[in-house]
Amino acid sequence: MTIRRVTSSDGLAIAVEDMGQPEGQPIVFVHGFAQSRGSWTSLRDGRLAATHRLVAMDLRGHGDSDKPDDERAYASERLGDDLHAVLHGLALERPVVVAWSYGGVVLGEYLRRHGGGALGGVLLAAAAVQVGKPAQALFGPVMTSNARALLSADAAAYEAGARAFVSGCSAAPLDGAHVERAVAAMLRVPVHVRRALLFHSADYSPELARCEAPTATVHGEADQVVLPRMSALVSALAPSCDPTLVAGVGHLPWLESSEAFDASVRSIARRARTRLL
Repeated sequence: MTIRRVTSSDGLAIAVEDMGQPEGQPIVFVHGFAQSRGSWTSLRDGRLAATHRLVAMDLRGHGDSDKPDDERAYASERLGDDLHAVLHGLALERPVVVAWSYGGVVLGEYLRRHGGGALGGVLLAAAAVQVGKPAQALFGPVMTSNARALLSADAAAYEAGARAFVSGCSAAPLDGAHVERAVAAMLRVPVHVRRALLFHSADYSPELARCEAPTATVHGEADQVVLPRMSALVSALAPSCDPTLVAGVGHLPWLESSEAFDASVRSIARRARTRLL
């Protein structure tokens, strides 16, 4: 495992964890709202790491990436540029991008600004491709009931909301150590960053419909953060989309059903390789 720092278009440093097989097919993981690259810790010693190069980034304002005070630094297009900087900074050839939850916004902004020609494939893991008031019906009660606390400048209110949010991400109770890691990651994200992200409104349907890269979704049937109908929307946009709906799983498919998640990643990776032939 190697920790790198990539410079984005506006000079910010983006922290990146590079793990797995250095010569393997690259897979880039993009985390969700107020989380970090630590979301993917379980993959370090997993089956995918034995055969693929796994790259996990910290979004700006999150984890070990830079956290400027200026709210303008968190304009949505900057998020897409950060992903672009990671792909180019690490010279990743036709990578598969796995976007989880708010990572769908990051991917959408990347596609809007850079297109999908450089990507090998896209896997949307319970990913939000529409955000803001027009998309409220696509989000479940774990998101909507905790939104006020997640936007709070009050430390105690935010921590309580973060714990409720993390606990509600899975269909069955999470391991206590995972809960503490996820809450700790959330507590590192300043309020101005959280507000900039959650006040964003966009629909990336046109970008996904135009995406040249093979596309797939994996979504927990019991997800109460981003509802499964979000992935159904993606499937309707992309006729070649390969959807996977996992019974008894919430918002964390790689933790709740690692076999189903690994199978989805390997499937889109195979499609990406076929595209190169």
